[in-house]
Amino acid sequence: MAATTEDSGTRFCFLVDWYDGHADLSRSYQLFYFPVDQTIEMYDVKQRRSFLKRTRVDLRLQDLYIGAAVNVNARQLVIRGYGDEFTQNELQHQMERTLMVIKPNAFREAGEILDDVQKRGFTLCRLRMLQISRQNADSICRFEQNGASDLAGGRAIAVELMKPNAVGELVANFNGGGRKNVYIASSAQSVQQGLDEIFNEPAYSRIPRTAVFQNSTLALIRPHAVNSGMTGQILNEILKAGYEVNDMELFRLENANAEEFLEVYKGVVPEYHSMLNHLTSGPVIALEISGKPDIVNNFREFCGPMDPELGRVLRPQSIRAQFGSDKVHNAIHCTDLDEDGPLEIQYFFRILVT
Repeated sequence: MAATTEDSGTRFCFLVDWYDGHADLSRSYQLFYFPVDQTIEMYDVKQRRSFLKRTRVDLRLQDLYIGAAVNVNARQLVIRGYGDEFTQNELQHQMERTLMVIKPNAFREAGEILDDVQKRGFTLCRLRMLQISRQNADSICRFEQNGASDLAGGRAIAVELMKPNAVGELVANFNGGGRKNVYIASSAQSVQQGLDEIFNEPAYSRIPRTAVFQNSTLALIRPHAVNSGMTGQILNEILKAGYEVNDMELFRLENANAEEFLEVYKGVVPEYHSMLNHLTSGPVIALEISGKPDIVNNFREFCGPMDPELGRVLRPQSIRAQFGSDKVHNAIHCTDLDEDGPLEIQYFFRILVT
């Protein structure tokens, strides 16, 4: 039975964990996913009973992979493994991961490069900006001949991508001249080496942040924009407009984090609860933006009105007018008040990454 069959009996099983903050416990479940109608069931492993009856969720099969965090009923579930042999056999090769690092010399073209890979069907799993030393570069490219060339020095963007036959396809896509701008891991061994050196926990102390934490503002590309493949286009618009992107990382927010971040809007904005639900529904990409005077107000004007429909009338070239659909799905969050700029940057690039 293939994973793409329309048979309603086809299901995939994953082992997931949910951290219960009130009890300070990690609880384990089996999550069953039915692709035919995008429904799930959950089973409590310890209590040996049903935890969630079959219900429809806003999840795609490509969102479910080992290491991913998904939001179900305000709970962030971390997928730690396949739950049965069928799921493992079907998905472990279909959902192959690979690594791409956009080199410092191609930083201004980063939006175009990300847009290209997303249009080719690659999913963004993890992403972070980093300043790579020569020693870091040699470790990342340990199994690649001449791979460390041009990686060290300025700001680079590392991206974990996923797709069937991801390693071979990405190598083919960037064969020839394109390799001047990006480092591509060319084997499963190289992919694992690079991912460990960039994204595992010790890497965050070995490779320093690039955020400057002053004269800057926060941009947050919303989940619908990330999942719809708009990340590269939005980044390209920001860079073309002359802004500097000092730091950038993909996050998956737990409900408590999103509530804390959006607290200023509670009781003020009618869409608060919808905004909260959306912010935890998938990955967000946080960016520290600088490079212009009065940066908070300047960038807020660049993003446009909160309502994209209004933006299409008043500021048709704004980010929200181009990429948003409504007040909740308006493509990008930006800092509203001058005094909140440093606080929002600190929240994402110091508090959440520790």
